[in-house]
Amino acid sequence: MDALAMEFADDTFDLVWACESGEHMPDKKKYVEEMTRVLAPGGNMVIACWCQREETAERPLTDDDKARLQFLYDEWAHPFFISIQEFCRLMEGTGKMEAVGAEDWTPQTLPSWRHSNLVGVLDPWFVMFKWNPKLWYKVTREIVTLERMHRAFDMGLMEYGLMRGVKAAKPAGGAAAAAAAGGERRQQQEQQQAAGAAV
Repeated sequence: MDALAMEFADDTFDLVWACESGEHMPDKKKYVEEMTRVLAPGGNMVIACWCQREETAERPLTDDDKARLQFLYDEWAHPFFISIQEFCRLMEGTGKMEAVGAEDWTPQTLPSWRHSNLVGVLDPWFVMFKWNPKLWYKVTREIVTLERMHRAFDMGLMEYGLMRGVKAAKPAGGAAAAAAAGGERRQQQEQQQAAGAAV
């Protein structure tokens, strides 16, 4: 199913959990809006995503930073990364998310990049028995890219973001509000009648 145009009805799920998918989305705003749409009022949204550091006027991305990011975009076909802060702004920008917050989980996830390469070295049998030069070339490129990603996280160019928020409860409105108001009026009338009878 297209994550940018899901077939689910509005307000369907109590929890929306997006794990390492935002990196691949060409429209991050639509991605967040769609998850918000299918999230039920009072439900929780959690997004775990590879993010690039926030670019500011005081700390702009250097040409070297941009070249490192472009390498990662090209190797793994990512359209672009955004910052943890930008994900939070997108969630708040829906006008429907409350208690939006985030954490940088880079320290907890950093070892996994080199661990992935280690597993490939210690358990290479899948590749060893496939005498296919094209496959060997892909594996070599993957090793290089995993290491380049590790270094990008280690130097602070990339950050592992954990963003979360709660969808605001729907305010009473329409027929429900009218019914509630009508019930209040009837209760007041009954109380007035009872008070008059007692007098």
